[in-house]
Amino acid sequence: MKLFEDGRILLGFSDTVDKDLSFYNMSPDQAERAWSHLEVAQLQGLKAPVWAIQVHGNRVLPVKEFSPELLTEKADALITDLTDQPIGVFSADCLPVLLYSPRICAAVHAGWRSTRQNIAAATVQAFSSIYGESAVSLKAHIGPCIGQCCLEMGDEVYDEFVNENEKYAAFFVRRSKWHLDLRSLNRFQLVQAGLKDENIDDLDRCTFCHADEYYSFRRQRQRNGSMFSFIVNRSGN
Repeated sequence: MKLFEDGRILLGFSDTVDKDLSFYNMSPDQAERAWSHLEVAQLQGLKAPVWAIQVHGNRVLPVKEFSPELLTEKADALITDLTDQPIGVFSADCLPVLLYSPRICAAVHAGWRSTRQNIAAATVQAFSSIYGESAVSLKAHIGPCIGQCCLEMGDEVYDEFVNENEKYAAFFVRRSKWHLDLRSLNRFQLVQAGLKDENIDDLDRCTFCHADEYYSFRRQRQRNGSMFSFIVNRSGN
């Protein structure tokens, strides 16, 4: 797991060393055990995380208190001002983006469908509309995802993006098929939403290429496991 700290903020991107963290596909007891066995959860004393059922949309779910019902909500981003409450998203080629200010955290699952719907900007807007946080105060970490080298898309997908915003054409290259640069497009969307480019960190790893490090739905041609990316604002540091 790649971990990053910024004051009280702790965030991490899991990999295959952490094994399959598809908590949504486990019983509550299994999910709690899988989380509690992670070294970071043990060392930091982290409580169980909140996640949502990801549906490739652009809904941002505010987490105001923990409840089991939250885990059945459909959303592709979560945001919270709670301290000591991890939130996170699952991925196995889609792009995880973790955003924060000194008091607010958000986790975003940006697959190509959610990216076309600009879930990055929707999440930045939630910082402002729900918590009064300005975009210029935010920082972001972009995690591992399938790279432009490997993300093939059909003509119909290219057309969907360009119809949404003509500027999105710059993030495609044409080979035998269209190839989308998912991470660069999300970075562009974050900057367009008001983040400073220097406040965006990019792990820049392709999940398809690095079979020894990451699960990849497209490479494995089936669901064979998921990474989990989380963020938490700790009260004790």
